[in-house]
Amino acid sequence: MSEVTDPVVLDAYLPRTIFYNDQHQLDGAMADALQGLDHLQQWLHGVPESALHQPVAPGKWSPAEYADHLVRTNRMIRQRLQAHLDGEAHEQVGYGAVYPDGRVVAHSGTEPVPGQNREVLTRALARSHSEVMELISRYAVEGRLTEPCLPHQYFGTLNAEETAQLIAAHYRRHLAQLLPAAEPL
Repeated sequence: MSEVTDPVVLDAYLPRTIFYNDQHQLDGAMADALQGLDHLQQWLHGVPESALHQPVAPGKWSPAEYADHLVRTNRMIRQRLQAHLDGEAHEQVGYGAVYPDGRVVAHSGTEPVPGQNREVLTRALARSHSEVMELISRYAVEGRLTEPCLPHQYFGTLNAEETAQLIAAHYRRHLAQLLPAAEPL
């Protein structure tokens, strides 16, 4: 009998408690996300050029690919939030898929493109982070912080406060995957 290695599509959303703490305020979530971004950028700057485009482990992405994935994810989130603010219906994203070892399949459009330049990635990561946080702040200013606004294939439709916490958790998750390949910050 062969080992199952294909991802399995979920038939229900994962619990938001994986990343969300209802006692955590928006400002704290945004600060956590910024701290995660800072740690990621410090780590990325410290990666030797010879390792930048090498997988961090067999079957894993390279440091540059992780950074590109985070940029693409932030852009996807920004696009979905902006569409909601513009009055568009939520995109139907369905359910995500999980590998038997617990790895999740990246959202369509967030898969990294290999070979990206370190400085371009660093700037793109900072910009994409800033843009998505500006939109989350807009939800707060408009009094729409708890309004469902981000369709997500693993957690269902999230509000802006949950989205900020998810971004911070996403940075932490990938930083934890990257740190075994380098010295901790």
